[in-house]
Amino acid sequence: MTSTLRLPEFQFSKTTLANGLDVVVRRQGSLPLVAMNLWYHVGSKNEERRQRGYAHLFEHLMFEGSEHYPGDFFKPLQRLGAGVNGSTSPDRTNYFVDLPSSHIELAMAMESDRMGHLIGALSDHKLRVQKDVVKNEYRQNYANRPYGRVSERIAEALYPPDHPYSWLTIGVMEEVEAATRDEVEAFFRRFYVPANASLCLVGDIEIDRAFQLAERYFGGIPGGWKAECPWTPSARLDSSSTIRMRENVELERVYLTWHSSPHFHPDDAALTILADILTRGRSSRLYRELVVNRELAQNVTAYQSGRELAGTFGVYSTIRPGQSCEAARAIIDAEIDSVSKQGVTDLELERVKNGRLAGFFHALESIGGFGGVADRLNAYNTYLGDPGRVTTDIARYQEVSPEHVRDVAERYLAGRPRVSLTVESQGGLKTAVALDRSIAPKSEPARTFRPPLPRVIALRCGLPLWVLPQHDLPVVSATLVLGGGAGVQSQAESGLAQLTAGMMDEGTSTRTSSQIALEVEGMGASISASSGWDGSYVSFHCLTPHLGATLDLAVDMLRNPTFPETEWRRIYGQTLASLQADHDSAEMRAYRCFLKAIYPVGHPYRHPIDGDSESVARLNRDDLIRFHRRYHGPSQAGWVVAGDVDPEAIAEAIDLRLQGWTGPPIERAGQERVARTDRPKIIVLDRPGAVQAAVRVGHQGISRLDPDYTDALVANHILGGQFSSRLNTRLREEKGFTYGIRSHFDVRREAGPFSVSAALQADKIAEALDDLRGEIVALQADRPPTPAELDDARRSLIESQARHFETPSALVSRYATLFLHGLPIDHHTLFPDRLANVTIASLERVMTRQIDPQALVAVVVADASTVVEPLKRLEWADLSEMED
Repeated sequence: MTSTLRLPEFQFSKTTLANGLDVVVRRQGSLPLVAMNLWYHVGSKNEERRQRGYAHLFEHLMFEGSEHYPGDFFKPLQRLGAGVNGSTSPDRTNYFVDLPSSHIELAMAMESDRMGHLIGALSDHKLRVQKDVVKNEYRQNYANRPYGRVSERIAEALYPPDHPYSWLTIGVMEEVEAATRDEVEAFFRRFYVPANASLCLVGDIEIDRAFQLAERYFGGIPGGWKAECPWTPSARLDSSSTIRMRENVELERVYLTWHSSPHFHPDDAALTILADILTRGRSSRLYRELVVNRELAQNVTAYQSGRELAGTFGVYSTIRPGQSCEAARAIIDAEIDSVSKQGVTDLELERVKNGRLAGFFHALESIGGFGGVADRLNAYNTYLGDPGRVTTDIARYQEVSPEHVRDVAERYLAGRPRVSLTVESQGGLKTAVALDRSIAPKSEPARTFRPPLPRVIALRCGLPLWVLPQHDLPVVSATLVLGGGAGVQSQAESGLAQLTAGMMDEGTSTRTSSQIALEVEGMGASISASSGWDGSYVSFHCLTPHLGATLDLAVDMLRNPTFPETEWRRIYGQTLASLQADHDSAEMRAYRCFLKAIYPVGHPYRHPIDGDSESVARLNRDDLIRFHRRYHGPSQAGWVVAGDVDPEAIAEAIDLRLQGWTGPPIERAGQERVARTDRPKIIVLDRPGAVQAAVRVGHQGISRLDPDYTDALVANHILGGQFSSRLNTRLREEKGFTYGIRSHFDVRREAGPFSVSAALQADKIAEALDDLRGEIVALQADRPPTPAELDDARRSLIESQARHFETPSALVSRYATLFLHGLPIDHHTLFPDRLANVTIASLERVMTRQIDPQALVAVVVADASTVVEPLKRLEWADLSEMED
């Protein structure tokens, strides 16, 4: 039971520099990595009207280079294998760099330089470009996305106009556009200062050295002062309000939102627990009632969003075709009313508490990124002044009583004023040693990272077991890799493999769907069956005390699924509705059309892995049973397990549960390589009124086992595989036409697609496509990869490798892919050697073979009346308009 678990010893050190900067350091982990995480206590709540969007705009500007490190912030670090990102919320802005520990001093120098020396490098051109990037981000994530404008309407309805939570973090585009350099510089000088910041370092670094580096690079920056919480008017509703929005969506959606408590308020944890009881997991009240029993909804989500100044509690649900928003709303109200009057059961409370406890342990597995240890230490330090709450904050959730849950349901929700929104279908410093910032620190020599090699055990049942013990935390991850995936189905059966896997936890010969959900969620575990193109998986993640029981459930799902008729009808209807809703997404329309354009009729890759409406409509329950019996057997199967396990013990446990498991051998029919087109094509799908263009460009690519794979990986890294790539530099950083653009080889057993994807400014679409193709042509002609680009890409890929092996889940994922493709167990270990063999000459040969400008197919989903005429002027491609 979870009561046997003990919190890990969690030591950290904290100091405050004379200029007010908090510095928190924790030495953790065996990998040569450090997570550097910086929080500024500023967000959109610190803006005033006419400044709405400044905090988020600065999140972008902070990556545009500083006085002593001109150019973008990404390039010098990504070449060293770093992961770099940032985000803005109403209450804070954070930035993180996760990188090999050899380079931490460079990262500290660059981070401190943009804190102390950003303004000197800010130009009108940089400001202009990033304004355009922010506006494209707004179009991509709000204006051009289904249900994208809902959050704006709810915020405006919940809060009075002068309350800073009445606008979104991304801001108001007119005010972003009107921002002057003087105004944004003043905003920066007020808030982006040491006294208003918290720096956290976690990983392979000595504590004394970390503090010395912090003093060296940050200590001489003028401190400024902490931001005060702004005055706000009362955040309350005197009466309920009802909003109806009509959008071009296939599925309607209902939102209910109440005022609740700020974060860390005595009621915050109880409201979070209430949200979990309502919708977390398949055994939750509203999921069972709305999605399973009544089949009114596709999904339902409840949340408690506590922030510094106020909080909101919300429930939203996507409604099935032909069902009623009013009926769903009535069921939500009835469940909330039931909790407020009759309370919740001890079993419900234990289930969600165990889920919270498991989530707490899982969050401690990663040192960096969003939500990792460094980010969490900074959060508790920034909001509470106590990083130590990172291991004790779970107590407030574990102490929630049934009475408290009932009380908050009654006081905040049942019968209380709320916003109901329906989306309807439309048709003083000490003296610091002078620092010469003109000289960049030199990185230490890179440490060679060799991933741990699994121990291979031949199980008595005939399967191989790859096991990687790690005893830092009481967590275990495991995957059973099955040989049959979506690649073995015909085009006429598209979606069958994924549907079969998705139904495996809907009932077995010993357990109903509800019983499975109750057992899994009661342990705070997760179990899933899924399908990829080349294989299927039964996977789980659990706390060590529950390993045996979780394994029992996983094997039961594997061996004994019954595909109950009632559950099949529900899942079948949900799947068809989801496919219907894909039409709302410009990105999905572009992707589906792109696949049809590059793969012929009959090819299994002609549709996405979830199929299409026509193929799924032809499937029945017997098809799923047949697929499971044929492809979910021991042929080509194997286990990968990582975490707090004993190899012999887990081998014995698996063998006991798989005695007598049989199945037919899997045979695969290879696909003939299809010739690419010999002239570029542009296909336009009309989306009337769209404010942006969703674009997918590419052709057939390569298979995972293609000899060109490593060179293609490097070439893609240079072209569009990272932020500092040629495509992103050209179209985002230089021109501001997009929020981001990426290229990717989707490698599978057969040749998967090579594609470039982006959401582009619609009125610049022709110029953007011209630039996109131009960068591909240049890479093969007048601007081939340079030795510096090759060195940077090679180093980035080598030095980023350690970050992919940090957690048990990551280990399982990486080695399961090796097993699936029949690659040797030391494949990851030899990765640097394969990269060392990549040369400029080999890159040029592979790019000529694998990226063909003459075979490009571009799909553009946009308002045809806006984009067709400009696209006609692109003489290098044939243009057509199609219905999808």
